Amino acid sequence: MPCGQNSKGCSSPDGKCSIPKTNDGSCESRERADKAVEDMKNCMGGYVPCALDHIRQYHPDLAVTIKEMDKVLMEDGALDRKTKRLIALACVAVRMCEDCIYPQARVAANYGATSEEIIEAMHVAVVVGGVPSWSMAKRGLTQILEELKNEEAEKSE
Repeated sequence: MPCGQNSKGCSSPDGKCSIPKTNDGSCESRERADKAVEDMKNCMGGYVPCALDHIRQYHPDLAVTIKEMDKVLMEDGALDRKTKRLIALACVAVRMCEDCIYPQARVAANYGATSEEIIEAMHVAVVVGGVPSWSMAKRGLTQILEELKNEEAEKSE
């Protein structure tokens, strides 16, 4: 499943399981992972981060575990899910995870975060983690901010 697209299920075009099978020889693990990632995609505004898709392909059981752990980010609680994703964005920036910036920002935007809110979350990251947090994040930030600018332009046409 390419990042951001629908799952293709367990079978490859030739009808064979395309990843290692579970101990009983079935594609059950892969099918559970496909469902977990599809459920997460639906909860994240139709977006699947590339790292999650890679985990689904190569460690299906971990994809199922991640879905369970990520419930706290995908559901409103004392904090709404947009705020939680903005916090996650600041956290991954401080942790210097360059490949994590765009996915967290994209999902935050899918939950209604504005460019200004994304930039403010990154401001928090810089206060906590220093300027290298922003420097490392600039590729993902540029991508999401340009996308949001284009989405806004399309709405006003």
